[in-house]
Amino acid sequence: MPAATSRLYFNAGTFGPLMSSALQAIQERLQDEYIHGRLGMATWDAIRAIHSNARSRVAYLLNADESEIALTGNTGEGMNIISYGINWQPGDEVITTNHEHYNALGPLYQIRDRYGVTIRFADLGAVGERPVLKAIADLVTARTRLIVLSHVLWTTGALVNVSEVCYMGREHGIPVLVDGAQSAGAIPVDVKALGADYYAIPMQKWLCGPDGTGALYVRREAQNAIKSTYVGYPSMKHEEGVDWALNESAQQFEMGGRQPAAIAGQAAALQWLKEFVGYTWLFERIATLSTYAYAALKTIPGLVMLTPKEGDSGLLSFRLEGHDEDKVVQQLHDEYNIYIRNIPSLKCLRVSTGFYNTEEEIDTLVKALREI
Repeated sequence: MPAATSRLYFNAGTFGPLMSSALQAIQERLQDEYIHGRLGMATWDAIRAIHSNARSRVAYLLNADESEIALTGNTGEGMNIISYGINWQPGDEVITTNHEHYNALGPLYQIRDRYGVTIRFADLGAVGERPVLKAIADLVTARTRLIVLSHVLWTTGALVNVSEVCYMGREHGIPVLVDGAQSAGAIPVDVKALGADYYAIPMQKWLCGPDGTGALYVRREAQNAIKSTYVGYPSMKHEEGVDWALNESAQQFEMGGRQPAAIAGQAAALQWLKEFVGYTWLFERIATLSTYAYAALKTIPGLVMLTPKEGDSGLLSFRLEGHDEDKVVQQLHDEYNIYIRNIPSLKCLRVSTGFYNTEEEIDTLVKALREI
């Protein structure tokens, strides 16, 4: 991971450093296509195998069945698939929170404007400190059709108790869509234990995979509640005597036309994390570093920590009193070769502690922030 060793890389929450095994898999697939072409049954068999390998590795990560996994291009695509998969009627309602990312909110605003749907916002507090169950349950009505929320808030790194919401939704017959952009690869995720109906993830963040790859978990029992908005070759059954029918697995939500090399890189990244790094160690390491950074950052005079609790995720958000967050990000980059980011909506700074970071790097970051 040269991107993580040539600089202090604290921004996995935006883009994780690409690993060499993913790069190698991408190059090998492209080289194979370049030399041998992309025609014939051998090509189709190879592509199907690449896709199946990626689905199975995502399924392992999330504790799902391969048939419940659809490959996507990113988290936002998964959020769109589910949000547009409901037969919305004027006056229907959707519940979300005041800390959601644009990839979750964008589809909801479009649905609101197109179909006359009402969006209700559950207030989780300024930094996500309030209990989520009561905040959402208080907004449920007979017209609620969907609940959308994040597992980890992108704004402050607060861990949301989505399982409570998922089981409450099950009791009321309301499906729950979870944005897993800041959880997949950063904390353990067991979609079956969570009770999630739908769970969308990216590959380019904590999982250090290639851009344009991701996945959507669709609980088997919740699959029929959603209709495919767009379909393609992978969505369909290809059986003799069947003119038109969708696949009976989550694959019905795959459009097709994706770059096989990128998906090969996706599978390779997941394989490397599982077999070389180890998920148990990875999650423990991220939590340990986050806890260490939380304590270290709080020693800086004038620093106001926004993250409610240390060690719950790999994200930490804070403000430096008297400093413009944009300028701090730029100064750290230019003068210290340190990469973090800002969160415009909260006018704060955000640090991501990846498994590849070290306590010494965190100490260097703290020293730099003291000097600014």
